[in-house]
Amino acid sequence: MKTEAISVSEFAALLNQTLAFAYPEVVVEGEVASFKLNQNKYVFFDLKDEFNLVGCFMMIYQLKVPLEDGMLVRVKASPQLTKWGKFSLTVKEVELAGEGSAKKAFDLLKAKFEKEGLFAQERKRALPQFPSNVLLITSKQAAAYNDFITILNDRFRGIDIDHIQVQVQGEAAVGQICEAFDYANQHHTSYQVVVLIRGGGSAEDLQAFSSEDVVRAVYASKVPTIVGIGHEDDVSLAELAADQRAATPSDAARRLVPDSKETIAAIDATLKHIRALAATIIEQDKTILQRFYHAIELRSSAMKHDLAVINERIYTQITSLISTNQDRLLNLRRLLMGLDPEAILSRGYSIARVEGRVIKQSSDYHAGQEVVLQLHQGQLKLVGKDDEKSQQQTSIGF
Repeated sequence: MKTEAISVSEFAALLNQTLAFAYPEVVVEGEVASFKLNQNKYVFFDLKDEFNLVGCFMMIYQLKVPLEDGMLVRVKASPQLTKWGKFSLTVKEVELAGEGSAKKAFDLLKAKFEKEGLFAQERKRALPQFPSNVLLITSKQAAAYNDFITILNDRFRGIDIDHIQVQVQGEAAVGQICEAFDYANQHHTSYQVVVLIRGGGSAEDLQAFSSEDVVRAVYASKVPTIVGIGHEDDVSLAELAADQRAATPSDAARRLVPDSKETIAAIDATLKHIRALAATIIEQDKTILQRFYHAIELRSSAMKHDLAVINERIYTQITSLISTNQDRLLNLRRLLMGLDPEAILSRGYSIARVEGRVIKQSSDYHAGQEVVLQLHQGQLKLVGKDDEKSQQQTSIGF
């Protein structure tokens, strides 16, 4: 039986249809060889192992990690036969495989960013001493989140924290983190600091925080940033681009706010020191004035009278200065203690939160949501009415 002949183009199309059906997407691991860029748009390289080699093609915007010959990588690609009769992989994603490749990519990106000035110290901004609104970017399921919140509340209460849930490893992590920074830039007037944290892990687990997209997102943040990734010895490129680097998520909380107890103690110590110094100055002035007084007393009763007036005037001015400074320090201490939410709650006030966010106006609440009231001692959980009439009211009915 004679087989009907087909053209070369038909054969290529038939083969590509078969590949698309049988292998729409494959993940192949191998060593990079013959890497090159064409017109700063197209990426060409070969993927090889001990016995075989296959050509790869992709667009440069799809390449999220730096590549060079010798790196071990995994590519997600679609196989096809090109019109030139060459079998090729059209690559969609490239992922580093092995610590050696990750380290090499890290060094390549670090050198590139250093040359561009992304890590320059002179561009780093100072963080506010007492931030009131903070945007936290991390995974709520990670231990880093709980460590950060616990330490922050222990050190300085009353800070509003908005949290954006992101994956902190895996394929989706880079895109979600960059979207979170886009949100921060769009609402940059609402926040004083952006915090990016994640706990420890392997070099592969932390790879997202050294990706080019995340590093540039941290660098381009309109809001001052603090980044704490991994353990103390771990260093990510995102940390180097941040305005302040923290060794760990817990360290990020300590660097973000001062300890309120230590701050009050420091004010008390300063006040005590001023009082002691003022008393010493007064005694020294008294002694000097007395010496002058006795020396002049022998010469002129008129001068004696003038000296007494001067003495009284100086003493009055010094006493007034001391009193004014004492009042200022005492007012500052009362103000700081009055800002302590625990003190406010002890007077019968409460803090209402929905899904962890503080309710500041009636529009922040939607009918049917659970409201948590933070009291001086303990919490109350209340569920609002879910009927249409309640939704039209500006207050929450329970």
